[in-house]
This record gives sequence, C-alpha cells and structure tokens, in this order.
Amino acid sequence: MTLCAWGDGSLAKQSLQRLCAALTLWHGCSLSSEGLNQRFTDRAVAFLREVFFLLLLHQRPLLLSAMETYRTCFTRLRILDSTSFLVPADYGEDYRGSVSSGVKIQFEYDLLSGACLQLCVQSANDSDARFAYHAQHTILPNDLCIRDLGFFSVAALAEIDARGAYYITRLRSDMKVYIKENGQWKEWDWESLGNQLEEGESVEMEHVYIGHERLYVPRLVFRRLTAEEWQKRMAYVRKKEKRKGKALARQTLEQKKYHILLTNLPQESFDGQQVYELYSLRWQIELLFKAWKSVFDLEKVKEMKKERFECHLYGTLIAILATQTFLFQARMYWHQKEDIQISEQKALDLLQSYWHQLLLRSHMAEISTFSLSFSCCENIPRKGEGKGKKRHQIFFRDMVESDMDINAKSPSSGGGFGMPNNGCDPHHSLQG
Repeated sequence: MTLCAWGDGSLAKQSLQRLCAALTLWHGCSLSSEGLNQRFTDRAVAFLREVFFLLLLHQRPLLLSAMETYRTCFTRLRILDSTSFLVPADYGEDYRGSVSSGVKIQFEYDLLSGACLQLCVQSANDSDARFAYHAQHTILPNDLCIRDLGFFSVAALAEIDARGAYYITRLRSDMKVYIKENGQWKEWDWESLGNQLEEGESVEMEHVYIGHERLYVPRLVFRRLTAEEWQKRMAYVRKKEKRKGKALARQTLEQKKYHILLTNLPQESFDGQQVYELYSLRWQIELLFKAWKSVFDLEKVKEMKKERFECHLYGTLIAILATQTFLFQARMYWHQKEDIQISEQKALDLLQSYWHQLLLRSHMAEISTFSLSFSCCENIPRKGEGKGKKRHQIFFRDMVESDMDINAKSPSSGGGFGMPNNGCDPHHSLQG
C-alpha cells in the first residue's frame, strides 16, 4: 500500500533499488531488489484491487445542504466516459488494443456528490457503447445521464427513458432522424435547415424518431457553431484523422458544423440553452482524466512485469479515489464558506505530493494533518473564469434558485450494486 498507493507515483517510474530505499526510510524494513520484485504477484494485485473496490463500496453520500437542493432536480447527475493509454506489448491477451497493447478505464461519477458510481478496467479495444448498455441496471429514477458519442446506443436511450431517468447525448453522424407527418415517415433534412441558420443560432424540434428502430425522442436541439467553435472542432478532427490515417466522409464533416443534442428533459423546465449548458458539464470528467495522467502519472509505464504494472494501476486508482473524495469536500466547504472556487488540478497536485504523509501518521497526528491539508486548499490559486464561459457552480445555483421542478416522471425500480455481464472480469468492475 505504501509503495503502490502513497508512493507519489514512483512505482512505475523508479527502479526497484530506489523503491527498497523508500521502504527503509518509511518503515525501517530491509528488502533486496529481487525480494521486492518477487512480491509483485497475482496475489498482490488481487489485494490492491480488493482494497480499491472496498473503498468504492463504503463511499457515503455527501449530505451537504447544497447537494440536497440540487436533488430537487435530479437524483444523480451521471457523467460517463473512458480514458485509455498504451502498455508494453508483452502483456498479451489481457490488454488488447487496435494497434498495440492498451488499457481502457471506464469511469462514471455523480457530479452532485462527487461519488464514483462505476469503474471498470478493460482492454483498449473494448466497446464503450457495450459497457454503457450492460451498466443500465444501475440507473435510478430522475437520474440525468450525460453521454458522449462513443456511448451512443438507441437501446441504451430507450432503457434510460424506461427507468424514469433523463439523458442528454449528441447525435451520431450516421444516425438518420425521422419526422412523422400525417401518418407518413419523412427523413429530416438537416442540411437544408442548417443553411438557414446564422452562426450561433439554434432551433429545436419536438417529437422526432431516430434509427431504423424509429426510437421516439421528445426533443432535438440543433445549433450551428460559430466560426471560432468550428475552427477548434476542425483542428481536433484533423488531428484525429492524421492519427488514424483515415479521412472522414463529406457528410460527416458537414454535420460537424452543427451541434445536435437529443434529450428527454421536459421543455417547460429546461430550454435549449440550458440543455447545452448541462451537456457542457461533461467536460468535467475530461479534466479529471487529465489530472489522472498529468498529476498521478497513470499512463507513464516503463518496461516492467505485468503484475507490477497492475499493482501500479490499482494503487494509483486508490490514491485518486482518496484524494478526489477529500478534494470534493474541501471544494464544497470553501465554496459555501467563502465563495471560493478552487482549481481542481492544482489542488490534486498539492494533495498527491503530501497525501502519503497524512496516511502514514498516527491517529492523533492524522487528525491535525487532515485539518491542515484541508486548510491548505484555501491557499490554492482560484479557478479562473474562462473567456466566454460560465462557472458551473454558478449555473447550478441559478438553476436551483429558479425552482424548476422536473419530477414529473413516476418512479420505477432499479439501481443498487451489481456486476455487468459485458465480458469484463468481474473483479475488474463495480457499479453502484
């Protein structure tokens, strides 16, 4: 635990000799390099994996008054995404990738409470959409599920709606949209509509149907990007095309001039602009992934035995879970007390550097060190308000104060802990 979870990410970067020296410094134990190497076994991996999932199981809801206020709108605000990185090619079938060996981490958390809802370690070439579909049983009534294109599935949207929950998702470029007029199906001509819109202008359509299944979707929000937004999106598209060595089709490129969202949120409670603002909250998980890789060095894996890598992986996830849980409490505390918005990445950087000192102290010292670490967060540089962007906490506060009631759907059964039957090792995944 000391080396894998509280060792400042050194397990995957330092030599065995240096790791042994760290153990001598922290615990006064003497161990040879080969003696340590022989302790990286399947049993060690199973131990760290069990510790991580026990931490997930024992997460408690944060009963903060602000969180309870948000729950008048949603039970949970679920953001699901995945991140992946390359690993040494000799790890074999356990970590398959499209080009080289790789690891993918599926992660979903509740933005309202900061709690991790599910996490699964998979091969890099496993399907995002398949994972999302097999995890539907964890959705509760009045949950709001925010999904990116990789998780788009007609069956998943239908299941979310059937469970009395809400969704916001982008429309996949190859998915046809239909309108029913006088009992006849008519394909939606998005190009003609798009040509009529000015930059930044949006329009909303009600009662549309998507795919060959003709899934009913209450609302489609269609917005033309501004020139600046279009340039940023195309820069990303070109970079992705170059990496994959494959150019996108003309129709796909044309559709990228627009932002098309599907949702079943009631229009009387959330207009089109608010739907876009809610969907923009998905970017929070991208910031978390960035911190995982830049602060915790999750993807920096040198040549090492597979068991040592897996100890690094689950040890780092333990550290991430502990520090992010602490950080969420600290951010909420200082936001409520002083209206301070702390920079997530800078705070994680600070906590990651000193967290192992807190965990290795005695009980009485731990209390004082914990309080000191909590106070240190106040002095972290504030989160700036980006050009043309609203702070998410301000948006939520305004949303709640407008007293919008969207609890019109009747409750349905569902939720609880469980394991998905998605081809993933049951020890590698947890939902809740």
